[in-house]
Amino acid sequence: MHPSLVASTAVRDFGIPYDMKLNEKNLTQLNQIILSYLDQLNTKDVPVVEYCAANELQEKIDFSLPKKQQTENEVFSAIEEYLTFSQRTLHPQFNNQLYAGILPAAFMGEVVSALTNTSMATYEIAPVATLIEKALIERLCRYIGYEEFEGIMCTGGSNANMLAIHCARAKDDPDVYQKGNQKRYAIFVSKEAHYSFEKAINLMGLGLDSLKKIDSDRRGKMCCEDLKKQINDSLQKGETPLMIASTAGTTVKGVFDPINEINEIAKEYKIWHHIDGAWGGSALISQKTKSLLEGCEFSDSFTWDTHKVMGTGVITSFFLTPHKGILQKANSTSGGNKYIFHDYENKIYDTGPHSLQCGRKVDALKLWLAWQYYGDEGYANYLDQLIDSRDYFVSKLKAYPSHFRLIDEPEFLNVCFQVLPTNEDCDLDQFNFEKRFELSQEGFFQINFSRDGDTIFFRHIFANINVKKADIDHLIGRLVKINSVEELL
Repeated sequence: MHPSLVASTAVRDFGIPYDMKLNEKNLTQLNQIILSYLDQLNTKDVPVVEYCAANELQEKIDFSLPKKQQTENEVFSAIEEYLTFSQRTLHPQFNNQLYAGILPAAFMGEVVSALTNTSMATYEIAPVATLIEKALIERLCRYIGYEEFEGIMCTGGSNANMLAIHCARAKDDPDVYQKGNQKRYAIFVSKEAHYSFEKAINLMGLGLDSLKKIDSDRRGKMCCEDLKKQINDSLQKGETPLMIASTAGTTVKGVFDPINEINEIAKEYKIWHHIDGAWGGSALISQKTKSLLEGCEFSDSFTWDTHKVMGTGVITSFFLTPHKGILQKANSTSGGNKYIFHDYENKIYDTGPHSLQCGRKVDALKLWLAWQYYGDEGYANYLDQLIDSRDYFVSKLKAYPSHFRLIDEPEFLNVCFQVLPTNEDCDLDQFNFEKRFELSQEGFFQINFSRDGDTIFFRHIFANINVKKADIDHLIGRLVKINSVEELL
């Protein structure tokens, strides 16, 4: 044997002992931990979260990193501690965020994706995943109504919204890649739009002055009259109106901007029209809600996060557009051709040149497996069930007019309401602020809160498919007693 091979073998045999294996013993132990965790969700006295303030949690868990290698048991103990003190997003009383839990098929996809541990840069290193992502992009674009299309999966809706500005700029000025911003651009969003547009503007060096925030009506929809006014003001200043971003499902109230009207304005002024459907894009899969996005097929790009409504686990996010070739135009560089993007028979399937990322996790498998299980009809029923749960909750709120005040009739899956105190002299907004945190610290009910001006209210999100009528009744019962002097549950 060659001396160098003998030396390398010695290092392998007597070097750092990477002994932990994905063997039957370890996988069985992990499986037992997972099953125990899932069983707890069926127990009434298990909270959504074992609430701890940060300083308290730092005392309960040793977050320091060891100097010496530990045993396998230490790893499993750490997993159990993590699960004990984390939010149980599969719990039927987790209704805090614009997502909840993960579907079984999507969870399996996450596990298999982690096991195979590849990147989406080229077809060569991710052959099946590349074609899965391609199929999903086609299906989502068909729901939108794009006849020609392309897309890419992103690290989240914020990244997809930035990609929309990036593509709009590349289309407007082909020299921007070489010369940078040569124009003073203006991007128009509703005052209710997601804060990711501010981050994108900052990152792209456009300056926050280029972001024009359009007035919204009482419900939170973009005011088209103010939109036209601000576009004309921008033109008078010598700016180039680059993009209008409609919101399909605002973060707070879940309302949809008037897409058809905005389409007409975008067409009149020749402006890229992007739809931020990170939250509300999934309304397209149900006959009950797809009219909320009427006219979306005429948009120039679309953000869609399936992890928010369709149960596919964080992150499953898409940027979609009818402008074929724009992603490569905006993102392709000369770098990488020497070592990764080769001329070979499957070159046209490589997604790396279309993406802002090189290393990109396989997120497509989660949604693809979930869709394999549900099919189009099953997913339509899935969304209909969420709508039915929302309607039942609203009916219960209305059944107690002396206890609750609905802020607005919900348009999508956000229900905003206030709990009314018994003491009429009590500050209503402060009362709701304090009582919401009281519930949160209690740990059995996780609902967020929001503000509209000075008004503070509960914001219940219906993204959790595990919510049943009994769970809603339980929550309503607790809220009715929220200003009671009785002990907390």
